[in-house]
Amino acid sequence: MNRRKDILVIGGGVIGVAVAYYLVEQGRPVTLIEKDEICAGSSYGNAGLIANGFAIPMAAPGVPRQGLKWLLDAESPFTIKPRPDRALLRWLWQFRGACNEEQMRQSIAVLLSLGQASFDLFDELLAHEVLEFGYERKGRLILFTNEAAFEKTIPTTVLLREYGVDSMLLDAAGVRQIEPNVQPAVTHGIYAADYGHIIPDRFVHELARVAKGKGVTFKTDTAVLGFETSGQEISSVITSQGAFTPNQVVLAAGAWSPLIARHLKLQLPIQPAKGYSVTYKRPFRHGSVQASTSPQLPLSLSERKIAVTPMGDKLRFTSTLELAGYDPSINQRRLAAIRRDSREYLPGMEELEETAVWSGYRPATPDDLPIIGRSAAFENLILATGHGTLGMTHGLITGKLVSQIIGDERPSIDLTPLRAERFY
Repeated sequence: MNRRKDILVIGGGVIGVAVAYYLVEQGRPVTLIEKDEICAGSSYGNAGLIANGFAIPMAAPGVPRQGLKWLLDAESPFTIKPRPDRALLRWLWQFRGACNEEQMRQSIAVLLSLGQASFDLFDELLAHEVLEFGYERKGRLILFTNEAAFEKTIPTTVLLREYGVDSMLLDAAGVRQIEPNVQPAVTHGIYAADYGHIIPDRFVHELARVAKGKGVTFKTDTAVLGFETSGQEISSVITSQGAFTPNQVVLAAGAWSPLIARHLKLQLPIQPAKGYSVTYKRPFRHGSVQASTSPQLPLSLSERKIAVTPMGDKLRFTSTLELAGYDPSINQRRLAAIRRDSREYLPGMEELEETAVWSGYRPATPDDLPIIGRSAAFENLILATGHGTLGMTHGLITGKLVSQIIGDERPSIDLTPLRAERFY
């Protein structure tokens, strides 16, 4: 590599691929390395939501108290596996510190700015490139089977309206006007218009295809083993396929970023938050989707914290946030809960043909905001990680921001609340 020009992107998920795309669009020589295959991690099996309206961070008032209740339930949507891990304890302490109204309101504004920017970039991308990844903007319908749970959500809806996020509160009849194929137990709903959805793995592979066509070099099965540094610069990246000597390094390895950063003696407050998804075949009859078992827009099964997303000929159910470290085991009780609980809201679920079960690690920060910006420790290291459950939503804007950082342009979004140094 030419030390004066080349950029090395570490990570082949949606963030790394988006970074590579926007950098090559600037005419820069880019190599992307990935320890597995492109889109092998959490970019593969997620809910595929472009969630501009999803602006309440996980770190919010009352969450620690609710979290303690969930921890007592083995099938709850959020759990922590107890273990002697200083990084986890430090993360939990920082998470607790972020669970206040002032921090929450600051985070809402940041998340909405990132989400709207990504919506705009999706429109721009589709106008500029020929890609097919099932992108639709139909909004999202949140379903409730319990009136008390619905009433409890109304203050959040009112809060988001202060920031321009509009939504409709629905009774049983209103729900069925939007999505008639729900169980009689569904009594209320909230329709949020600021949502899109995609087929996530197809999106990442399509964007990678376009980036490769523009000149990005992709090297898979290439794991980072260490770094050589000189002062405040990374001089070499040592990998399983040899050494790279780039001018700039972008760390975009999702939940694996803190492990890679340790080679540089950097502590990134990111925990691998395991999520699960179950994907089914959508039944077709005479060329059209059978309404009785196939929602036509993304749903949230509110009380059970399950997301439902139609993806072409598939229907995907995603749920849970499990802080269990890098434990690859699959909790069968959680999968059983997803299969069982969805039947409370949707008819015909037991008749669907299951095609895939997946689990993966989302990179969770204590305040639920990503880490984007130059490292204070190394002048030629840019961090682009920690996107939690919003990697698909914030992928394009992250790629754009990194290209602006490297191009010495003024970032289109203020990066101050996204810098890693906010945690120290």
